Amino acid sequence: MPWPCPLIGIMVKLHNLKNPQHTSVGRPSTRQIRSDYGEITGYVKPKVELSGSIMALSNTGGAGRGGSDGDIIGSIIAHGKKPYWARAKAHHYHCTLDAGENTVDADLVRLCYKGMAENGGKFDAEKFQEEYVEFMTTEGNYNDCYMSTTHRMFFANRLRGKPLADCPDNDNHNVDTTDGLTMAVPVALATAHLSVQEARRQIQACVSATRKSD
Repeated sequence: MPWPCPLIGIMVKLHNLKNPQHTSVGRPSTRQIRSDYGEITGYVKPKVELSGSIMALSNTGGAGRGGSDGDIIGSIIAHGKKPYWARAKAHHYHCTLDAGENTVDADLVRLCYKGMAENGGKFDAEKFQEEYVEFMTTEGNYNDCYMSTTHRMFFANRLRGKPLADCPDNDNHNVDTTDGLTMAVPVALATAHLSVQEARRQIQACVSATRKSD
């Protein structure tokens, strides 16, 4: 099955090349990108600080905005990265990454398609959730400092003792976003030859493995 080219595209274009531009959207931010980096023609290491960054307002123990008392960030996932979420700071969301280094979501795309390759091209939600938890909670597996609400809610539920199947969650604001489609790309490619119903089932299972989203 000819999947590699689209996968390379999503890894390079959506994650590695866009690292410096995270959340920089719209005309004012275009000026900001040009001011910070000039013309981006290749991999660029994100700057340490980003004017307008709201990572300092984000909840380190769960969904959306909130306090910094929670230790989901720093202790359970994104090990050692909690200082970048400190109040009154304005760190770039991916300031810990080198030029071209994967975001955590790019790493999860890889985890997804490697698991499928080992499973005859089929997505197994239960197996993926186990691999996801092991990957995210093992220090040194990734270097990204930003973890979306989806990941923070999942591991907050796991910390409460919920079974993995019940850990995906939704705050009805930050979870139903286009980043939910990223990990589903390899599933869509691998199931393109199947019936629409079966392809849809596996894609939905992939999306639902980490987020409670219809």
